[in-house]
Amino acid sequence: MTDDELVRGCVANNPTAQKLLFEQFSRKMMGICLRYADRSEEAEDMLQNGFIKVFEKIETFKGTGSLEGWIRKIIVNEALTNIRKNKPMKMNVDI
Repeated sequence: MTDDELVRGCVANNPTAQKLLFEQFSRKMMGICLRYADRSEEAEDMLQNGFIKVFEKIETFKGTGSLEGWIRKIIVNEALTNIRKNKPMKMNVDI
């Protein structure tokens, strides 16, 4: 399937298209999540939450850029959100 066909299928809530989209991009996106996470379980949570957002927002994909880049942006934003929520804020104070 082409990216356009995958997007149209996902907008229509077609489970086959959703599965194909996940299978096509999940390995690369997992690599991104692993860069942000301390543990592989945390990276898996980031990936899962990121793809949930991808499927919720897929109708907003305009097709002007690459689908992979659009998904990557969502995954990175989800990883950063996860870090902000779960990591204590570290302050560097020089006295």
